[in-house]
Amino acid sequence: MVYKKQLSLLILVIGLLALVGCNTESSTQAEETVEPNRHPVEIAMVEKGVLTSDLKLSGNVMAGKQLPVLPLVAGEVKVVHVKNGDTVKRGDVLIEIDVSDIELSVSQARAGLEAAEANLRGSKAMREQSIRQAELQVAQTKELHSMLQGIENTEPVALENIPEELQEIFKRLLQSNMPTEADVKQAKTAVQQAEMALAQAKRTEQIDAATASVKQAKIAVEMAEKQKNNAVVTAPIDGQITNFTTSVGALVSPQMPLLQLVQMDEPVVHLNVSEAMLANISVDQEVEVQIRSLNQSYQGKITYIGIMPAEQSRAYPVEVVLANPDNHLRVGLLAEVILTPAIVNEELLVPVSAVSVENDERVIYVTRDGETVEKRIISIIGETTEWFSVENGLIEGEYVVVRGTHQLYDGAFINIRNDVGQKFDMQLNYSKERDEAVSGDESDSSEDDEADE
Repeated sequence: MVYKKQLSLLILVIGLLALVGCNTESSTQAEETVEPNRHPVEIAMVEKGVLTSDLKLSGNVMAGKQLPVLPLVAGEVKVVHVKNGDTVKRGDVLIEIDVSDIELSVSQARAGLEAAEANLRGSKAMREQSIRQAELQVAQTKELHSMLQGIENTEPVALENIPEELQEIFKRLLQSNMPTEADVKQAKTAVQQAEMALAQAKRTEQIDAATASVKQAKIAVEMAEKQKNNAVVTAPIDGQITNFTTSVGALVSPQMPLLQLVQMDEPVVHLNVSEAMLANISVDQEVEVQIRSLNQSYQGKITYIGIMPAEQSRAYPVEVVLANPDNHLRVGLLAEVILTPAIVNEELLVPVSAVSVENDERVIYVTRDGETVEKRIISIIGETTEWFSVENGLIEGEYVVVRGTHQLYDGAFINIRNDVGQKFDMQLNYSKERDEAVSGDESDSSEDDEADE
């Protein structure tokens, strides 16, 4: 009995020693647990604000007017009056083309006009003569027809005054003193034939054809003379000459421009704007235009906003006329149009230092608990030298890493080095309370499950 008690006591001691050893080993392992590597960072809260009060749009300086000059006739250049860089007025002579062949065409056209006019005069004279003869014949036949219808005429009538076709009838009348019905009908037919001949004489087809020939000949003369005038090439607008390479003796044609005339009195900046920018611009809006290559600023006014976008870019064309140009401006210079938007909206803003680029995507690191970070991809819709405006990927009130982002990765531990204020402490306390509440609910659930088992 005593032996059994001693044995039980020995077993109890051994168990206590084993328990102490386990606790010691657990403490040693806990002490040997490696603290996670924490990256020193600074954080800031995401807030809304206005990115900038000015908008900058890029474009190119273009001429107010730019016109290619083409000769209207082909030929050899006889005289050159200008050179590249010259400023000309509308109507100033630029070059003269040889007109030897054109003068021959003018002479030929004038000869054709003279022939057509002579033909017209002859046609008119023949028509007038034919009308007079036909009118005389009508009068005679009507007179004879009246006589045959019972008009008595005692005076002698000379046969030579009677038409041949009626002389036989008249002889019989003289012999019989009484015309027959057939004679009256024949006289009436003669009147009708004479009237038809008169109507035929009055027709104007030949005159019309001759008149048309004269008009055609006049047009030919005008065209030939115009060709001769076109041999003297003049400036169609005021402007400065550029791209002029023609010299005396060179052959020119209407298919090849001689030169370009450029007007820079009112240069225009051409630019394209997105749909989102249309609400910020309007026609007659005053803007500032900067030419960085010249280190110059100019005042401008928006004169045109396209109603249709380009097919590929979906951007709308806009034109800005410069109000105070100088001789330094050149076609094609890069221009930056600065304007104050009509509508200014608040946006989510983050410092430029908070955004990294990974695989061509904008990345930012967000912390919710002050211990670890979450990597997110965001979309940028605007920027300045200090700030980005974010379209999606963040919400207002979240905290992002603004210093030390180069060493971070998704889930990395951090050590916040800056004072982020009471607001973040409240957020951390809320997060911890929420996590503890969730853990407590899970523990109670586990105990209930064990009790059920």
